[in-house]
Order: sequence, then C-alpha cells, then structure tokens
Amino acid sequence: MPIIDVRCPQCQTSISAADVNISDLLAKCSNCDVVFTIDRPTTISSVATTVSEMAPSRPSGITEEEGPMGERTIRLRWFHAALFGLLFFCIAWDGFLVFWYSIALFGMGKQGQFQWIAVLFPIAHVAVGVSLTYYVLTGFLNSTWITIDSESLRIRHAPLPWRGNRQLTKDEIREIELDFGSLQPKNGGPTMTVSVHHTDGRQIVLLSGLEIQKAEYLAWQMAHILQVPLNRKNQSAMGIPQIPAFLQRFLPRK
Repeated sequence: MPIIDVRCPQCQTSISAADVNISDLLAKCSNCDVVFTIDRPTTISSVATTVSEMAPSRPSGITEEEGPMGERTIRLRWFHAALFGLLFFCIAWDGFLVFWYSIALFGMGKQGQFQWIAVLFPIAHVAVGVSLTYYVLTGFLNSTWITIDSESLRIRHAPLPWRGNRQLTKDEIREIELDFGSLQPKNGGPTMTVSVHHTDGRQIVLLSGLEIQKAEYLAWQMAHILQVPLNRKNQSAMGIPQIPAFLQRFLPRK
C-alpha cells in the first residue's frame, strides 16, 4: 500500500497528518511555519491507488479456503429468501398442469381433434413451468466456485448444470471490470456485474446479478490475486446506478 509523504518545499520537513487540510489541499510546516498547497493530480492519484488496494470485508453468503498450492477457492451460494415465494408458485403452476394433462389424456376418452388441442394448447405454459422450476432448484442447490491463483481464474457452477463456466489464464485477462447491472434485483437494491476484458478485445461476463458488497469483494479478490487492474464503471458518489437517458426526460425539472 503506497504512503503519501508530504514535505515542506522550503525546509524539506515531513508534514504530519494533523497539519494537512485534505479538502483545501493546504499544508502547514510546523518547523518553519510555511503554508503551501499540495499538488492535486499527484495527491488524488495516490489516494485512489491506496483505496483500490484496501481489501473489502467478506460479506455473508461467501466462504473461502486456501488450497495446497496456494490457490484461493471462493464459494458463493445462490440461495436467497425470494426463492420460497417462487417455490410455492411453481408448486401451484406445475400442479395445475399435471391436473390439466391428466384430464386431457385420460379423462376425456377419445375426443379426436379436441383432445389434441387440449394437449397442445398449454405447451408454452409447460415451457415456463419447466424453466422456472429448474431455476428454483438451482437457487436452492447450486453454488458458484471461484478458484484463483497467480496464473489463472476458474469459475464453476454446480451441482446442477448452468451456463457461464469459465477458465482463463492471466495472460488472457487485461483487467477486471465492475459495473452496475439491473435496477430491480431480487434483494431490493441495485445489482452489479463482474466481467473481464480479454486481451483479444472481448468483454466476458463472469458473474451477474450480484449484490454490491459481494460484487466488490469478488472483483477485488480477482484483481488482487491475479495482479491486474480493477476498473469500476458507472458508480456515482452514492453508489447508485445512473438513471438511463431515456428516463431522465420524465423526471421533474428544478
């Protein structure tokens, strides 16, 4: 972690933190009473570097362990409280479909064309039920394992199959990027996306739909262990995503 050493331009005495006004970028030398300004570009750059290297605290829902070869394995659970509501919805939805098909196939006798209409009509509903049920099952059972060492990054979703498994070497990663995702996540706040800029110019999404604290922690760990830059995009001072331009026209003007 770099240390900012402010020295008096007249007597070269090191200035203590109590004699520095960070907001006004002014400092006073206790040795010769000279008041001088601190160079803005140098100071701000150093502070930004220091903040970026401070490890964020590990949020709940994330566990980690060190491997025998020094690699770090981080486990991120998918479970969240909203899954219980979706579970009851799936039970009602799938139960209705089972009831419908039991009547269509076995309760109508030989109805000819009408029977086939009854069988084919809810196909789209079946697709929705299967997809939503699978999503709920992965939410209860799945976790994401992120294995990082100084030379590689691996992301695996298990035990149920899910898209997005990745395996990258350090030479393929130009930087880790942290960006805001949606405005309506499952936990009621903004979500974030962690991605990498590949050396061939592609941007590859690693993880999406993450709470801010989890995204910050995971992105920092990746960048820190791999020793690559961490680029934070579209983050305002309050940590709230920017309002899209097409929505700004509907906001009241001052």
